[in-house]
Amino acid sequence: MVDVPYRLLRNLMLAAAVLYCSLLLEAAAGFPLDVHHSFLSELGALDQSTSFLARAMDLTTGVLLVVAVLVARPAVRGRRGLMVSTAAFALGTLFDALSPMDCAPSASDVCRTGEANGQTGVGLVLHEVTSTIAGLGSIAMGVYAVRALRKAGWGGVRGRAVAVLAAAVAVTQVWLGLQTGSDVLTGDDLDAPGILQRVSVLLLCLLLGSLLPALRHAYDDEHDVDRGARLGRSPRGVRAGSRAAAR
Repeated sequence: MVDVPYRLLRNLMLAAAVLYCSLLLEAAAGFPLDVHHSFLSELGALDQSTSFLARAMDLTTGVLLVVAVLVARPAVRGRRGLMVSTAAFALGTLFDALSPMDCAPSASDVCRTGEANGQTGVGLVLHEVTSTIAGLGSIAMGVYAVRALRKAGWGGVRGRAVAVLAAAVAVTQVWLGLQTGSDVLTGDDLDAPGILQRVSVLLLCLLLGSLLPALRHAYDDEHDVDRGARLGRSPRGVRAGSRAAAR
């Protein structure tokens, strides 16, 4: 963290966290989709009034995270997995915004029928590919975030809370992928697990906004412990052997 402009990196991550939280757009638009049976990505469908804003938010999120990865790259030490997974999520989100669906299946019977019959064209295929890349990136990001915090000594209660958050992101994304993948593989109509997806997106937004401060705190704690050991002190600052001498 020493060689990285922390404030810039933190601001990039915070901005990405807010922009990726399309629940805010959904609420501001008056919940145009059925939250129980729709994906948030449908807000970006070309037939939706929210299309431009939803895609602009995702596109900017992807760009900000790519910039964040490039800024942090020179100081990466044993955290390559976290960097690569963040980049995968960023690129998947970025290209997802550039390949929107023509229509929102949950809001249109015609669109849903066309999707079921394979008549929705290349746009849907590209969207599914980019969404899958973003989803896999978010799962890996959650896993590597837990590993990074563990290697840094967790960083106290704050670090452990963020580690739990990262694990929750990985679990909900895997759950979401299994549920949607099962419908696709069995040939059933895709019934979007809307609430689960929105919970997962909210958790991911919180992770993006809190991961960097938690890692910095954990690194600072680890550095203080190492420095104390070099000075012949315990992690609490008590000189080694002083307690024994006092007895």
